Amino acid sequence: MNKNYLSLIYGFLLGESYIFKNPSYSSKKGAAIRREGVCKEIKLIIKIEGKHISYMRDIHTKISNLGYCEQKFPKIIRKLRKKGKLNKLMLLHTYNNNNYLELYNKWYVDKLHKNIPYDICSHFNEESLAYLLMTEGKIKNRKLYLNMTQFNNRDIKIIKQFLEKKFKLDQINLNNNCLEFNANNILKIYNITKPYILPSMKFKFITAFNLPSEGRDHYGGKMNY
Repeated sequence: MNKNYLSLIYGFLLGESYIFKNPSYSSKKGAAIRREGVCKEIKLIIKIEGKHISYMRDIHTKISNLGYCEQKFPKIIRKLRKKGKLNKLMLLHTYNNNNYLELYNKWYVDKLHKNIPYDICSHFNEESLAYLLMTEGKIKNRKLYLNMTQFNNRDIKIIKQFLEKKFKLDQINLNNNCLEFNANNILKIYNITKPYILPSMKFKFITAFNLPSEGRDHYGGKMNY
């Protein structure tokens, strides 16, 4: 599996994206396949909700150009949220690939619950952080929030300490099940992830935190980050 793609996967899996594993097995080789644990279907599903359509297209283009999904843009679903709000939802299915099985075994306690894999230090880098925050980050009152409800308290503390140490961040606050990044951390994050921030998301950083306008996004308008 492409090393660059693997870094993206580690960013996506810290959010709501997930590995789909079909419990069925191929019948062609019978019991031999069952013993080897070769899945009939296993793939990554990248979940992006409530974001600008241009960002969804950017993600699809990125994964498609790497050769891991179809070139046809997936159908966008409208999802009803609180107070009658409609959110755009994209579920981008990658190609079936048995290499995802190794990742599944690292990331999942069972088919519903994730944990932080032991090798996250090796595969989570600046690009992983950029894609995690672009996909899952929410900005409010000049702070950036990252929802970690898919992980238990122990794993949330592990990822908090990992991010602080690896990227030399100030202390990250825990706000319920969210990681809360203050303005100082946002500036640090922007500086190290800037080469990987997609055009459809740069505008949010620049406008929300009065960051330098160099490389201003060409989409314009208010964007949902």
